[in-house]
Amino acid sequence: MQKKSILVFILTVFLVFTSFSAKKNMISEFEYKYHNYEESMEILKKLAREYPEYADLYSIGKSVTGKRDLWCIEIGNKKTGDLDSKPAAYFDGNQHASEITGGEVTLYLAYYLLTNYNTDPQIKELLDTRAVYIIQRADPDGAEYYITGNIDWDVENVQGAEDHDGDGRSGEDGPEDMDGDGNILRMRIKDPDGRWKCHPDDSRLMIRRGEDEKGGIYYRVISEGIDNDGDGEINEDHPVTGFISNRNYPAFWSSPDARFRGRGDYPLQEHNAKLVADFIISKPNISVLESYHTTSGIHLRPYAARPDDAFPPQDLQDYCALLGKGTEITTYPVASVYNDFTTIQPGIPPDAQPGVRHGVFIDWTYQHLGLFSVTTELWTLEPFINEMGWGNIPRHKPLFAIPGRYNRPDAQLKVLKWLDIHAGEERLGGQGFKDWKVIDHPDLGIVEIGGFTKYWLRNPPPGEYLEKVVKDQVEFAVLRALSTPIVRIMDIHVVREGSEWLVRAAAANTGYLDTSTEQARIARVSEPDRFIVELPPNAHAENDKTVRFDFMRGKRGSSFESLYNAEWRIRAPENTMITVKIVSGKGGTDTREIILRNE
Repeated sequence: MQKKSILVFILTVFLVFTSFSAKKNMISEFEYKYHNYEESMEILKKLAREYPEYADLYSIGKSVTGKRDLWCIEIGNKKTGDLDSKPAAYFDGNQHASEITGGEVTLYLAYYLLTNYNTDPQIKELLDTRAVYIIQRADPDGAEYYITGNIDWDVENVQGAEDHDGDGRSGEDGPEDMDGDGNILRMRIKDPDGRWKCHPDDSRLMIRRGEDEKGGIYYRVISEGIDNDGDGEINEDHPVTGFISNRNYPAFWSSPDARFRGRGDYPLQEHNAKLVADFIISKPNISVLESYHTTSGIHLRPYAARPDDAFPPQDLQDYCALLGKGTEITTYPVASVYNDFTTIQPGIPPDAQPGVRHGVFIDWTYQHLGLFSVTTELWTLEPFINEMGWGNIPRHKPLFAIPGRYNRPDAQLKVLKWLDIHAGEERLGGQGFKDWKVIDHPDLGIVEIGGFTKYWLRNPPPGEYLEKVVKDQVEFAVLRALSTPIVRIMDIHVVREGSEWLVRAAAANTGYLDTSTEQARIARVSEPDRFIVELPPNAHAENDKTVRFDFMRGKRGSSFESLYNAEWRIRAPENTMITVKIVSGKGGTDTREIILRNE
């Protein structure tokens, strides 16, 4: 009988252990590749199934094509409070179709937060005290087309479709991967009237022909593809994939004279952009926001349409300080979109600057909503050019702009040199530059196909390089999510004074940032933080039960806490229980129950 009990015990332990191990291994190790829509959804759905106490996955709406959902995974410990009442951070990727690294950072962020709750104290603190909202891809259709090359929507009738060649049809003649190598490269065709020629130092690199240049070998250079519509032109009517342009948000959408405008006929006309905007507005607990783009390797802050002299000074200090911590983690510098990332013509006011970006996402979320908003441009070729040496290549403003720094022939020569030295290395995954090869084109005859691959100039190669990007960014994302304000009751003191109880309470914002930005207060979109006392029917407060503060200052990394005090005179029998709360729209809520009696 005793042996049987022992065997039963051993079997039970074995089953529990194997069950735990099976659950633990349901989510395999993250693969650092570019996941298509179905693969991404499978990962998100598995995470939500395996960690129901920390994650909810839901659609915020169908994409503009109606073919895919914009999925949000909401992460936080539900046992420690309602997520919508906790301080929150928001992250999204792929507002632009081709900028697919952003979708991998957001996917890994969800994976990392949920799989490390029990092993990383910082992650545990984040999920216990905050909420994180992640929209993995804001343009899932465009990302799918970029990754797979497949179009499964009605290209002629989707919002934004344009008839570029005037034949009465839209999007019917775009590029194709003719040789099936997974890349849509460039085609060069010898043409005496062509605008391109080979670089004198490396014939693989194509550069512009001089306006008056004659007597050489010249080329026409176009994207790989065929004449789909039989009109004698190739790739002249691309299908629209920019369903979210990051130029259709309300802030600074148009200059006052309407000469310079964002995309669309009016702000939030774009279907996907409105879904994103409606979602953010529905979550007033969000105070920190990040949108992942590519390329340049830089953390960009507002404004896109205004210079820094229009920036509220306290907010500017906070941006520089907090994003400076990001530079330590990611190596990416910090820049203003307007001041450092845009070609500015001296002496012209902002609204008349032709190069200024209008209707930008982070301008809207900062200017109108008062959120601490950032765009990170992921991936940079800087290290490869550094290794070869910049030489005489100019590095002036606009910093890191695309097209610009890495599209310049002198920079690309350096990149090609680096790729030649490291050719065949596993970490490149076959990406980099494809040497020109001759093919017999069905419409053009003999042409050459070659150029930089899909995963190189704009997005890192899958594997080691992609892994480095996503891990660095997620480490900084955790720091920023923990920088949100969070209010706490620090002390409550009760004293009997005659027939009344004097209740004194002190609270602090123990987070890094204030409970509202300076811009939120200027725009009057921030609500005061409130100290509240709640009383039972047999108790009465002699003064106002709510004490308000314009905002509560954050710690900004120091050990100093600014205390915010309130006091109430209460008439109530001894041993009456009262509730004291500190309530903040961005900093959450903290509650204490107190029994009125002499201490």
